[in-house]
Amino acid sequence: MKSLTLCCSLLLAQLTKAHFDITYPGTRGDSFLPPASQWLYPCAGINTTTNRTMWPTTGGSLVLDLHHPFTYIWLNLGLGEEVASFNVSLTPNLPYNETGNGTLCLPHVALPEEANVTEGAVGSLQVITVGDSGSALYNCADLMFSSNATLLTAGEGECVNSTGVSIIQVEQQTDDGAATTTEASSTAPSASATAETADAESAANTIASSYWHEMLLASLVVAGIVYFDVIL
Repeated sequence: MKSLTLCCSLLLAQLTKAHFDITYPGTRGDSFLPPASQWLYPCAGINTTTNRTMWPTTGGSLVLDLHHPFTYIWLNLGLGEEVASFNVSLTPNLPYNETGNGTLCLPHVALPEEANVTEGAVGSLQVITVGDSGSALYNCADLMFSSNATLLTAGEGECVNSTGVSIIQVEQQTDDGAATTTEASSTAPSASATAETADAESAANTIASSYWHEMLLASLVVAGIVYFDVIL
C-alpha cells in the first residue's frame, strides 16, 4: 500500500512539473487532479465556476506558474456565462515566447476594442501553453468585468517574475527578412546578441554544408561511382 501511495505521489509530482497553473485571476479548479486534465480543450475538462475574479474593462493582470524550460503562450477570451467559443484573441498576431521555470506576471493584458466589454459583463480567459514536448495544455479563469477593478502592481510582491523568467512576443518575419512591429515586451535582444545569433547561424550553415558534402562523397564511393582521387 505504501508503494502504491509513493508511486501515485511521484506520478502527481511529475504531472505538476510538466504542466502549468493560473495563479491570477483565480483558476476554475485544480486541473492536476482527475477527471480534469490539461490536455483537454478548451478548459481542462473543468466547468464554469460562479467564483469569478473582478477584471478591469480594459484588461487585467495575469500571473502564471510555469514548469517548462520554455513556453509559447496564447491568450483567448470568451464572453458570456457559459462560453462556447473563445473567439477574442488577446495574442492576435503571434504568441508570447517565455523562457525559464517559475512565476510569470503580465501586469496588463489589454483587451482589443472589438471585444466591446461592458460594465458587469462576464466571460472566461483561456490560457494555452506549448512547451518543449510540443503538446498544448489548457487552463481557464472565469471573470467579471468592472471599471472599479485594478491591476496588480508590477515589481511588487503580487506581480514579480521569478529569477531567470523572461518573455518576448514572437515576431513575424517579412519576405525581406525584417521583423514586423509587435507589442513592447519585457525583454529585447541587444545588437550584440543579434550579431552573435547571425554568426552562430552562419557557422551552423557551414558545418551542415560540410557534413552533407562528406556524406555525399562517401555514398558515391560506396556505390562505386567515384574514386578517392576524384574531387567533387
